Amino acid sequence: MKRKLTVSSAKKKAWNVFSKWIRLRDTSKLGTLCYTCGKYYPMKIMQAGHFQPGRFPIFLFDERQVHSQCFRDNINLKGNWPRYYEHMIEDYGKEEVEKMIAQRNDFKQWKLYELEEIYLKYKSKLKAEEIRNLSVDGGQKGV
Repeated sequence: MKRKLTVSSAKKKAWNVFSKWIRLRDTSKLGTLCYTCGKYYPMKIMQAGHFQPGRFPIFLFDERQVHSQCFRDNINLKGNWPRYYEHMIEDYGKEEVEKMIAQRNDFKQWKLYELEEIYLKYKSKLKAEEIRNLSVDGGQKGV
């Protein structure tokens, strides 16, 4: 008998595919770029790090606010927020970044159907990215 999907398990399932897509999105022939320190690493050791600490539900699956990070920056340096902030300003502009920060306390409670939609969306994007990578470099990324 198949177990009923819970919000918690659906969030984990959606996060796993989203996180993998983020890391693949940030990967090139050189490796996976750490957004904050600028170094390349094998994708399999990278993490999907959030711009705003604490994994706020409102930003959990926001592509603009999640980037590949090395363990050192994401865990040891608690996201390396000063460098993350600098890069976000460069990429999105100060006004947009300040809007993102202002939304941090907006309430978000995930519904099961939303998490299932996120899972399907990023599963599809992940597949497309994997196909694109195979055609570009013969699939040599460290997935």
